[in-house]
This record gives sequence, structure tokens and C-alpha cells, in this order.
Amino acid sequence: MRQHQPMRQLRTPMDPLAALASSFFSAFSPLLSSSAQHQQQGSTFLLLPLPVAAARALTVLRRLLLLATQAFISLFFMFLSALAPVPPPQPPALAPTLPRMEPGSPAGDSCVGRALAHVLSVASRLPVASRKYELVRGLAERLLDDNVRAGGARVGAVNRAALSGAFARTLRQLESAAGGEWPGMELAVRAVRAGMRWWRPTASSSLDEGFGGPAAEKLAAELLWLGQKMAECGAAREAVAQFGDAARLGSRALVAEPALQVSLLRLAVFLFKHANSREFEEGADGKDMSAVAEQRMAMLRSWLPLLCRGSTGTDAPVLTGRERAEMVTVLEDLIDKLSWEQREEVLSLWLHHFASCPDTDWPNLESCYTRWYAEARRLLA
Repeated sequence: MRQHQPMRQLRTPMDPLAALASSFFSAFSPLLSSSAQHQQQGSTFLLLPLPVAAARALTVLRRLLLLATQAFISLFFMFLSALAPVPPPQPPALAPTLPRMEPGSPAGDSCVGRALAHVLSVASRLPVASRKYELVRGLAERLLDDNVRAGGARVGAVNRAALSGAFARTLRQLESAAGGEWPGMELAVRAVRAGMRWWRPTASSSLDEGFGGPAAEKLAAELLWLGQKMAECGAAREAVAQFGDAARLGSRALVAEPALQVSLLRLAVFLFKHANSREFEEGADGKDMSAVAEQRMAMLRSWLPLLCRGSTGTDAPVLTGRERAEMVTVLEDLIDKLSWEQREEVLSLWLHHFASCPDTDWPNLESCYTRWYAEARRLLA
């Protein structure tokens, strides 16, 4: 019987690459079955197809390149820090750093206003653990209360201007603590994190970490205190306008630590009540009513999601049952004062965040939603 001659395999230019890939990934390939081993005696592993082998090789190389890049950047900055001499400590400034005043501001036109703004600025810089913080904070509160008791249009304007500047400065500090600013050498860190998002998309969620801590909680508590003082001076509208414009802070507050969320929730509830008050509309003519509506919309856009998704208390509820029901009424009144398009936007925003958080059923604006929908249906008919 004539034996069949073995067929001579044709060699291609890709054979060396295929052999290299198959040998590199042979440890990850499944073993051949016993029957296949009898047929192919020279090999004990199943060769992977070339596209699969190339994809696995790229994955390994990508991870190695990421680790090498991180190690290089770390070593580079360690080398720079080793070369740079340690600067000597700077002597404290002899003159105090006064807060900047707007030209023509009542707080900057008199020594009374400048002194009050300086005290508020120092209280904002001191850490809450300092024993001098309570002293400076008490001094600021005493000066504000004395100005209110003294009365007079000019003294009232000084209080409002100083408090408005302090509120804006504290709000900027809290926004900076929330993240988003990348000064100086931190641009390299931002590049590495952007590379991690591209190389490892599944790990991108870990980069969006929450923020908080004692410093941020202290700033949020100061914002509430300043807002209360502004309300006593008739400047609650300015606080509502500034807080409503802090949309980035409102977004970051959704991932903040629970203790910080509680502080921001207290402030948002306080300012929502003032945004719905009659005093908020006093002095507004026909032209300013559109600005009032836009300020209310800004508050709802920025801080209604926190009411739906934020923590309502760590050890105890931040709002009682009566306060929660009262806040729902306030929100419904605010929404009813908006235009049809604005109502649709706010109610859509509420439904999205309310349905996305299974841990709480507050604030429940279902009746407001159905009432708006019924009125819209009647207009359509």
C-alpha cells in the first residue's frame, strides 16, 4: 500500500510573528484534548489566532507602558525636589492682608466697613480647631449686631456689602475645595489621570471621588451663618443669587461626604425659603421680575438635585417631619411662580434625580407634577 506523503506547508511572512505570539501566550491557551494530542505530537498547546494573540499582547504592553509612565513621572518629580533647595521660611508680613473691595463699595469707603470686612476675612482664614476662631467669630458677630442696632442707611449698607463679600469669598473657597482647579505642576497629574481614563475606562469612576473633611464643613457652616446674617440685614436676595450661580458646587455636592451634604442641605433649605418669600420680590418692578424668576431657576437647577439625592442626616435627621412637609410646600410654590417652560424643566429635573435615589422619598412633588400636567393638557385641548 502506498503511503501518503505529508503535505508540505507553505511558509508566509507572518509565520515568525505568529510563532512568537503563540509561544508568548501559550500559558493562557487551553490544552488540547487527548485525541488531538495523538494527531499533533509536536505540540501540547493550541495556538491562538493571530488577532487574539495581538490583542492580548497590546493589553499587556498597554499596562506595562502605564506603569512605566507613572514610575517615570514620580521619579522625575522626586529628582526635581531633590535638586531644588529647601526655601527658608518666609517671615510673617508686618502689614495685614486686607480683603479686596469693589470700587465704590460701602464696605470700602469707610474705616467701619474696612474693619468689618477684615474681621470677617480673618475669621474665614482661621481653622475651626484654633482657640482664637471663636474669639474672632464672636467679634464679627458682635460688630454686625451692633451695626444693626445702631440703624441708619449707611451702616446697613456697610453690613450688606461686607457680608456679601465674605459670602462670595467663602463660596469660592468651598468651590476650590470641591476640585476642578489644576494649578502649576498638577497639570502633569491631570495628564496621568486622563491617560488612566483612556487606558483603563473601568477605573474612571474611581477618579470622581467625593470631597469633604473638617475644612470644607467649616466653610459650609460659615456660609450658613453668613446667609443668616445677610437675611437679617435684608440681603438674602444677594445670597440666593450667589448660591444659585454655584452650579459646579451643586454638582460636586452630590458626591460629597454625608456630613458636608448635611451642611449644604441646611443652607439650601434656608435659601429656598427666602427665595420664596415676599421680601425676595420687594422693590422689583416689571423689569426685575424676570431676574427674580431666573434667580429662582438657578437655585432649583443647582440645588434641587441635592435635596433629592443628598444625605438627610448622619446621626439624626437634619429636618423634622414638619420641616420636610413645609419644604415641599415651598418648592411647589416656587415652581408655580415659574413659566410653563421653566416648570417643565424643573419637574423633569426633579423626576430624574428623585427616581435615581432609592434611599429617600423626599421631596415628593408628585402632586405638583400631576397638577402641571393636567393644566398643560387642558391648554392642549
